Amino acid sequence: MALVHTNLDRFPENHKNKENKESFLSKKLRPKHMHNIVDATYLIRYVRKFAGASVLTIESSSVGIITTTFSIFGCISFMFWYSLYFYCLYKIHAEDQSILRTLYNTKLQHYGDEVERFTNNMFILYAIWKVPFDLSGSTVDMQVIVDIDRALKAFGEDAYCSRHWRLVSIVCLAQIFISVTRIFSVWMSLLTLGSKMPIEKVFQMVFTDSIVFIIMTQYCSYLLILRRRYRILNKVLNSVKRNNVTEFSVIGFKDQRFADKPFLVQEKHVSKKITACAKIYSMLYKATETANEKFGFVILLTMMMTLLQIILYLYYFMEATASGLFHDFQNYLDFLIYVFWQIGYALSIIYVCVYFSDATVKEARVTPHVAHEIINSGVDSTVTSEAVHLSLQILHQIPTFTAHGLFKLDCMMLLEGARSVTTFLVILLQFVTDKHSN
Repeated sequence: MALVHTNLDRFPENHKNKENKESFLSKKLRPKHMHNIVDATYLIRYVRKFAGASVLTIESSSVGIITTTFSIFGCISFMFWYSLYFYCLYKIHAEDQSILRTLYNTKLQHYGDEVERFTNNMFILYAIWKVPFDLSGSTVDMQVIVDIDRALKAFGEDAYCSRHWRLVSIVCLAQIFISVTRIFSVWMSLLTLGSKMPIEKVFQMVFTDSIVFIIMTQYCSYLLILRRRYRILNKVLNSVKRNNVTEFSVIGFKDQRFADKPFLVQEKHVSKKITACAKIYSMLYKATETANEKFGFVILLTMMMTLLQIILYLYYFMEATASGLFHDFQNYLDFLIYVFWQIGYALSIIYVCVYFSDATVKEARVTPHVAHEIINSGVDSTVTSEAVHLSLQILHQIPTFTAHGLFKLDCMMLLEGARSVTTFLVILLQFVTDKHSN
């Protein structure tokens, strides 16, 4: 201990400098108050502003009211990145840049590139408004979450997520990994041919991948937030089922007439607890509907774009293999690196979206099972009545996540997507084969 104190006393200025740096960062980055999840995720908002994905951003007041604010730094980043994107798009069109046709001369010629370019541009044009303005500046969805957290605190359950540093690190590292592997796959594919890597085309692909990643990150993060709240709600209901209601362990009575009836008071409070859980479940259902309203159409566009990419690149793979490109093993390997990176990224986007949607719905489905266990446990009639009301409410408020109402985001969608890809791939192969034979 003496040695420790000696070392600390020997370099007091180092500790002061460290504390000053931490306090400076706290003053510059951290908000003045940390009351809810909006305050806790302030670092995410700084990253989004740098990426040009937050022209409008959200802030929380001291009383938990979420408001929209305009970010000058976010606007400058937005104008810089999108101006660079459209400049690269012009260069691609003027010089007819194509990485795929450099690797393999497909029978689709330039039509495949034109279809992919048109789809990506339509998606980006919609994302120009959707991502930095509508999604980033939306207050309705996060206000519901803040209200839910406030209601959960009445049960002593703190849903406040303070692990924002780790979340920011994971998101940033994932984005860097995707961009680096994309650039590396293009570089490896063109290395053997000795072709120059088209910088404008690479930037256009990386930028589109980044926008898709930002949308999926925000959507999946919101679903993860909902899933944790459903889990906390189920935990509270399970405590009711096990009669572990700790807040009523000490009850005082001034009137001796009620000294022999403590359980009546406890059952009354348990009934109120179930009623409060029903209100929270209704708020969670509202948050689910808000997610469908905010993300439904952009998820639909993302799914359509990724499915089209899967169909096109699977066709390129089958055509190149059938034409005997594998006889030139090195060129075939370079071609596979480029094609399968695109297919793998598109498949991962669809799978992650479906996984988080399905996992949230599964957690919500636990609630009716717990409610029925309370009903069948033979507790007081008042408690049973409130549990029955909760069960009836759940029957009319079944959470589902959809792509603009056209299809549910569940595991069945993966099967339907595989069928669609197979069907369109067969049609495309037949069309191109017939055209080539004629």
